[in-house]
Amino acid sequence: MPRPFDKLSERSIGVRKADRAGSLLAAYLAFLGLIAVAAAAGGVLLFRDLSSGDPIDAVANRNAYDIVGWELRHLPEKWLYKLATVFDGDRSRAEEDVLIGRYFELTADIRSLERDGSDARRGDGSEAERLAEARREQRAIENDVEETLEGRISDLLRDEGIVMNPPFFSDIDLFFPPLDFELDRPPKVLAVSPRERIELDRSYLLVPGLEPEAVADVESVAEETGVSALVVNTGGVATYPSVIPELASYRSVVETIIHEWLHQYLVFYPLGRSYFSGQEARTLNETVANLAGRELADLFIQRYGSPTPLPSPSQTSADFDFRSEMRSLRLRVEELLTERRVEEAERLMNEKRDEFETRGVYIRRINQAYFAFYGSYADTPGSIDPIGPKLQRLRDRSGSITEFVLLARSLRSEADLDSLLAEA
Repeated sequence: MPRPFDKLSERSIGVRKADRAGSLLAAYLAFLGLIAVAAAAGGVLLFRDLSSGDPIDAVANRNAYDIVGWELRHLPEKWLYKLATVFDGDRSRAEEDVLIGRYFELTADIRSLERDGSDARRGDGSEAERLAEARREQRAIENDVEETLEGRISDLLRDEGIVMNPPFFSDIDLFFPPLDFELDRPPKVLAVSPRERIELDRSYLLVPGLEPEAVADVESVAEETGVSALVVNTGGVATYPSVIPELASYRSVVETIIHEWLHQYLVFYPLGRSYFSGQEARTLNETVANLAGRELADLFIQRYGSPTPLPSPSQTSADFDFRSEMRSLRLRVEELLTERRVEEAERLMNEKRDEFETRGVYIRRINQAYFAFYGSYADTPGSIDPIGPKLQRLRDRSGSITEFVLLARSLRSEADLDSLLAEA
């Protein structure tokens, strides 16, 4: 059970006020550092000429997500809000809880009203009015909810000892990099893999509002070139501010905020700086952020409780082990592709997708691109990468989640991880 809501400590309130006084300096430094990293990473990711005539590049370019435009809109807006409220009085713990609770009640209402086929989505009658009113109320309190969650999560991360001081400003007690996120609709991703093997050949950020017909068209155009393609929703993006799904559950929002902040934090260490050096480094980064984000979110819920009921486990057959089934599928697909039985592998993936749905697990498509994309998260059912179990062993041998992060941030490769495990 969540612990009862306690009164905020005087220390936490005092630290928050000190943070407000120095937050602009910290944000400026963080933003410069992140811009430098983003520029280097962008050079690697976007070296491809999107006007080259390649049909995959062309369809991705037509539906591309404008990261620069998003940053230019949201970063100034975020810090102008902080400036406007810097001298406002602090809310009580109970007032914060009511505010957060109301936001996620509205989130649940909006999700329900926006389901496919609802009257609200077609714009009919009272349902449409309810949806519009829920959106208006949610937008009206969004900045306050973001500010409250930023303060609470910052307190947790500071108390856990994961944050650092700004470079060259070690005598200033600031939270760095400053935690900053925006509740918004995150982009989709087009993942592309060769059909004859599972490998993330390329990926593109796409606009979040693509309708199912447009998604199918993007995948069809890509697959006409002989590859496996899949458009998936992202769980969040570590821009600055981070993009966090606005219609996710409370537990998911907290975990994603921490996950994306960890990416920003790790940029200042070997693990984060190596992110774009290859698939191995990307898998290390994503899996560390997954493991640490999940455990830190658990600690957050223990400290602050949940203003809404936590989601219950998905309803699946008692004799159905999804993780085991998905792992078995991935191994069998690898065997078939190694034997060049591509069509047989694809038939098997389609059959298993249908079987999973009858067991209560809905996955729109399972193909080579699905496994290539989700394989970067080596602690998930769709991955057979040994990095996942190895990082879990490192976590099990660490005395705390903080020690795990401090150890993992020095990694650049699986060989580094092997050496660290040998030393441990």
